[in-house]
Amino acid sequence: MSHSPLLELANYHVLGRILYYVPYFAPLPPGRVLSTFGGLMIVVETLNSLGVALSTNRSSKNDVQGLGSQITIAALAIQLGVIIIFFILAAIFHRRCAKANIRARTISTPLTTLYISMALILIRCIYRLVEHFGNTTVIVSDPESLMALSPILRYEWYFYIFEASLMLVNSIIWNLWNPGRYLPINRHVYLARDGKTELEAKVQKAGRPLLALLTLGMFFREKQEYRSEEHTSEL
Repeated sequence: MSHSPLLELANYHVLGRILYYVPYFAPLPPGRVLSTFGGLMIVVETLNSLGVALSTNRSSKNDVQGLGSQITIAALAIQLGVIIIFFILAAIFHRRCAKANIRARTISTPLTTLYISMALILIRCIYRLVEHFGNTTVIVSDPESLMALSPILRYEWYFYIFEASLMLVNSIIWNLWNPGRYLPINRHVYLARDGKTELEAKVQKAGRPLLALLTLGMFFREKQEYRSEEHTSEL
């Protein structure tokens, strides 16, 4: 199994944590980042799994394999769009911080690592798109059909360069510049507008609406009230 979905999901989580740290510049509510992108990722991976299952079934008819390849292409196209949206949201947030002259290392380093990580996943996504735009149909009874396959499928070095090595580098950079080294463990700790002082939002539960009882709490979150206190550390 490829580590790309796990790395991509981790990146969504990291962006959400960065937005929690500077919530007043967030282009999207921090709590919605992981749920929104994670939901889209579930759709992508479901389509991708279905497409791969159909296209790699060598005992099926050629048109079934072709349908599987088309589903995989659709999944990769959606993933490509999601990654682009991710870059746009991160860039908007980064620009807002720069305009406010907030250049704390706790923000810049995780964001830079995030850009590199998502760029590697983007390259992998483009590689897989190119792979499936070529001929991927295998006729079991005709060994010569293998020679008509896309070169990307016939030669393994494409996979080693554009898949395995990229994801290995991706894992290495997150181990070297782990966001836990820069962002506070408590997501309620955030940076004040002066760009130096850290504040902590004290959360007090204020109950749920009555309709939450009818939906077993699925559609109505518990109301929370926030008040800020200065955190002990200062950048």
